[in-house]
Amino acid sequence: MNEYIVGIDIGSSSVCAAAGKIDKHSEIQIMGITSSNCIGVKRGIVVDIDNTSESIKRCISSLERMVDAKITEAYIALPGGISELVWNKGVVAVSSEDREIKENDVKRVLKASKIINIPNDKEIIGVIPQQYIIDGYDKIKDPIGMCGLRLEVDSQIILAQSTVVNNIFKSVNKAGIKVLGVVFEPIAVSGVVLKEEEIQRGIALVDAGSDSINIYIYKGGSLKSISTLPLGGDIITNDIAVCLKIPILEAEKLKIKYGSVAENSFDDNFKVEVNANYNNKVKVDCNILNQIIEARVEELFSLINRELSKSEYYDELSGIVIVGGGMALINGIEEFGKDVLGKLVRVGIPKYIGAASPLYVTAVGIVKDVSNSIKLKNIPGVNPSKNNNLPDYKNIIEDEDEKEMESENKTNGFISRIKDFFTDFF
Repeated sequence: MNEYIVGIDIGSSSVCAAAGKIDKHSEIQIMGITSSNCIGVKRGIVVDIDNTSESIKRCISSLERMVDAKITEAYIALPGGISELVWNKGVVAVSSEDREIKENDVKRVLKASKIINIPNDKEIIGVIPQQYIIDGYDKIKDPIGMCGLRLEVDSQIILAQSTVVNNIFKSVNKAGIKVLGVVFEPIAVSGVVLKEEEIQRGIALVDAGSDSINIYIYKGGSLKSISTLPLGGDIITNDIAVCLKIPILEAEKLKIKYGSVAENSFDDNFKVEVNANYNNKVKVDCNILNQIIEARVEELFSLINRELSKSEYYDELSGIVIVGGGMALINGIEEFGKDVLGKLVRVGIPKYIGAASPLYVTAVGIVKDVSNSIKLKNIPGVNPSKNNNLPDYKNIIEDEDEKEMESENKTNGFISRIKDFFTDFF
C-alpha cells in the first residue's frame, strides 16, 4: 500500500475516501474515489462508533476494488466544526551567545504561545505560527539562522475535545484501518478549491453538510476564523418531504435530481412521479418543488451572511466558495447565492479527473496535503515543517519531548498520539 496515499473524510451523511499516487512528474493523481452512506455521525461528532466503522469498511472495500489493492492505512481529517482557534503570543529571549536563532529557540517560543487558559473539556491539538517577530521586526516566516535578542510569535492554537477526536480514531481503527496522520479540514479543503491570491485577498469557504454548515474565513494567506451553523442540507430535504407529503428518501432523490434555484428551470407542466407511501404513486410539480427549495436556501444564505458579517474581514471578502453536498449540488446555486449575499459565489470543485465534485473536496484535500509533505521530505535541504507555501497549517510544530508529553497527558496517551501525527506532517 506504500504506492497509494489514502484520505478518509468522515461526514454526517457519508464517508468519502480517495486514493492518490504521486506520478513521475511529482504530481498527485487521484486513482480512485468513492463514498458510503453514514448515520453514525452528527454535526461532525461520532455518536455511533459501530455504525461509523461499518460505513468506513464499506467505503474502503469499494476503494480497494477501484485501485485493486489492499488498504490498511490512511490519513483522516480533523473537522473544523469541532475545533476552536485561539490567538496568542509567545515571547522568549534568544539563548545562544552569538544571538543566532536556533531550532530550540523556535520550539521554546511556540511552547510559550501555548500558555493559555483552556476549558476543562478541551485540549491543545496543534499550533499554527502566523508570523515571527525578531527585535520588533515582524512578518518573518522562518527565523532560524537569523540574529536577534528577542523572539516572538503570533500563533493560532487549535483546541478540540479530546473525547470527540478519540471517537473518530476508534471508528477508523475498528474498521481495520491504521491512522497514519491527521490533516486539519479547513486547510485540506482550501488546498484544492482556493487560489493563493484568494487566500491573500480574503475569501470565505462555506462547507455545507447534511446537518451543519462550517464557515471558514481566510485572509492574508492564512485561516482567520471558524464558525458553525447547526443547519444543513437535511432541512431542505425535510421541507420537501413535509410539504409534498412524501418519504424522506424520495424527497432526497428529488432534491438531488431536480433541485434547482435557477429561474425557469422547468416548463410549467413538468411533473415527475414518485412513491408517496405503500407504493402509491404521486406526481410532483417541479416548479412547486423548487419553490420549496428556494425558500429554504434563501434562509440558509441569509444565516450564512449574518455569520459572515460578524467578521472584521467581511468587507474585504472577494467572494464565497461553497463545497459539500448540502447546497453545492443544487442547480443555479451560484447565481442565487450572489443575489442573496451580494458577493461572488462559486462552487468549489477539485480539478482532478474522476473527483470533480464538491462532495469529494475533503478526501482529495487530505491526499494532496500529505503528498505535498512527502514531496518536501524528498527534496534535499528542505525541511517539510518549514513549508512557506499556503496554507500555513503545514507549519504546525509540536515541541514537547516524549517524556514531557506523557507527564502532561490527561487521556492515557491519546493527545500524545495526536500531537505525534501533527509533528510528522506539518
